[in-house]
Amino acid sequence: MNVVAAAIAAIPATFWGVVIGSLFTVIGVALTNASHTRRLRLQHQHEHERDERARDLSMRRDVYLGAFEAIATGMTMVGNFGELDVPFQDLMRAYMGKASAIGKVTIVGRESTIQAVADFEQALTGAFIRLSGRRQVVEGHHRRLRAIAAKLGHAEAERERLTAEIERGDAGDALAALRRSLDHERRRERALRAEEAEVEAVFMPGLMDLIRATMEEVATLDRLLAAVIREVRSELGLAFDEAFYRQLVESSHAKRAAHFEAFVSEVPTAG
Repeated sequence: MNVVAAAIAAIPATFWGVVIGSLFTVIGVALTNASHTRRLRLQHQHEHERDERARDLSMRRDVYLGAFEAIATGMTMVGNFGELDVPFQDLMRAYMGKASAIGKVTIVGRESTIQAVADFEQALTGAFIRLSGRRQVVEGHHRRLRAIAAKLGHAEAERERLTAEIERGDAGDALAALRRSLDHERRRERALRAEEAEVEAVFMPGLMDLIRATMEEVATLDRLLAAVIREVRSELGLAFDEAFYRQLVESSHAKRAAHFEAFVSEVPTAG
């Protein structure tokens, strides 16, 4: 034991200084490495979370863009219910081809977003049902008018043919029969024109009321859409001035309604 103590005592003090200094260096390096490793771990976790958020936002954005495209198509369809030249099946087909995109909101959306979309979709379905019944009535009058127009075309052509034959003066014994036929065609033409006026008196106001109804339904949907936009933009971290949007919607629809009523007042057959 005395030998060991003597050996330790014989070691120069400078050696112990080097050893202790080296020990501090090792400890410092170990602490630095540990701190660096912790920073790398935190950085990796942060980058992973950032990438996850980016993927989540990208997925949400894609879903919501598809949903809004379907919503816009549905609102356009509502606005076109008064376009009788567009078959009803074509109106529905355009929307039904995209309607499934709205259902995807339930996969990625918050509960408040899902509720806002559900409220809008329910109102959109209600608009379809209400306008479908009104359009069916107007379409019936429209088909009747087209049928009368076709009959009038035939009657006018026959009247002109009979008139030409009588004016040539070569009918002989058949002249009396031609004149009776001409009188018949004239009476038929007058009756068809009277029927046409009667149907138009119902058709035109009905069509104007249908168009008014489409405008009112679109205005209602626009108001409900404000909540959908608010929730979606909130999820995507985007600002939204809902009060400004609602004011813009009300102003836009008021102007549109005024323009339409001005147009109606200038259509003689609308009243």
